Amino acid sequence: MVEQRTENPRVGGSIPSLATIPKMANDVFAILSLLLLVGVASPGAALEAFGSPTPTAITPADTIHGTVFDSLARRPLAGASVLAEPGGEAATTDDQGAFTIASPGRVRRLAVFHALLDRTGIGSLVATLDTTAQWSSAITLATPSAATLWARLCPGYPRVPGREGIVFGAARTADGAARVAGARVRANWEADSLAQAGLGARVVEAHSDSTGSYYVCGVPPLADVYVIGYSAEFSSGSIGLPGDSVPLRRQDMILGAPGQTGTIHGIVQDSRRGPVAGATIDVDGLEGSARTDAAGRFQVARVPAGTRSMLVKAVGFSPVLVAIDVLEQGGEEIRVDLDRNPLTLKGVKITERTKAPVIRQEFEERRKMGVGQFIDTTQIKTLFNVRSIFQGRPGLTIAGNPPEFQIYMISNMGYCQPTIFLDGFRTDPQVLTTTNNNRIAAVEIYLRPVEVPPKYSVVQRTCGVVLVWTKDSFGR
Repeated sequence: MVEQRTENPRVGGSIPSLATIPKMANDVFAILSLLLLVGVASPGAALEAFGSPTPTAITPADTIHGTVFDSLARRPLAGASVLAEPGGEAATTDDQGAFTIASPGRVRRLAVFHALLDRTGIGSLVATLDTTAQWSSAITLATPSAATLWARLCPGYPRVPGREGIVFGAARTADGAARVAGARVRANWEADSLAQAGLGARVVEAHSDSTGSYYVCGVPPLADVYVIGYSAEFSSGSIGLPGDSVPLRRQDMILGAPGQTGTIHGIVQDSRRGPVAGATIDVDGLEGSARTDAAGRFQVARVPAGTRSMLVKAVGFSPVLVAIDVLEQGGEEIRVDLDRNPLTLKGVKITERTKAPVIRQEFEERRKMGVGQFIDTTQIKTLFNVRSIFQGRPGLTIAGNPPEFQIYMISNMGYCQPTIFLDGFRTDPQVLTTTNNNRIAAVEIYLRPVEVPPKYSVVQRTCGVVLVWTKDSFGR
């Protein structure tokens, strides 16, 4: 946050310093509200106004000159809407963040709205003006800086360059009302500069407090991050958050109980608001796909309740991954806009294989995290066949004998068949049963969907995942 200065007599009320703001770890939204110096009672509203006084005589009319500054990106906030109250006069900031508002009466309050404020969860910037004092002709409203946000929301956590990002939000049940306390919220990502250098894990966790609020500190802002919430009774799906230059991302989540389902519906359109027919709809946690009709509309029933990712694909368009809330009852219409992909080549399929050293490195990194079961060549070479690799593993049950055996996982809903990946590509379980165990270099077993690495859990089943790596993929 740009340091607050209070010499502007138009700014009403006393403004506390950061040192006097109490720590409110039990409610991240209350922390943000105090941190951003709320001028009104609505959550997420922010106030940071300052300027050099230039006293003038009080007149019935008001002309306000000001600037809106984005301290997160350290630049003026262009295109912001500034609203004066009570008259309702409005202005839009220019490329330098400057605005001018002329009002026939005294302006009591200024409110600033912008897509950036919505995206970060700040909501709006609000400045309450003192109508009885002489006023300064220059008023600046600014968001808090990334360093200030970290100091207040992540006390005790080291702020590592490249991982200064914060994901925060609230966890609620599938009725959309009750908040979930004590839920674990896990954020992980596929790669960033530190991970590629072999420094630091690619997963961080936090717990929701007594009000269901959480904040996860230490994620890379520019990387795609996958967030999932779960407890003994509830869980969400895997939620994909795209990389963003802004280090603050808000993601509220719905956590559903086992067996809870809902129905989703929506429409897929192109950039000209025309319907996209035949688009494929894949929802995390649901088997199979749905397709849009001639009007671009879709409806999917019996979707597991909770916030989860939905992947929308259509020929000639770039795929889109969006987060959706699946409630037990009701739910808003989902609207998805697809952009045409000028690089699409009909009849041409290009597959890029991952370099072998990277596969081995990622395998070892996941093993160091300690999530899942890992079997390498030293164990596999002593076994007789593929079936024996899985026989007796915790959480697994093997039915039948080679070459017709089946792998089942034990879940809180009974037995289920895991998704099988061979060298990073999803495959039919029969392919695994007919593979010679001498070809297999390593195996990873993830019993719960919340444990699955992000690149294999974007659109996943309610069961776990088995990753099988051959010696060819490991370069051995």
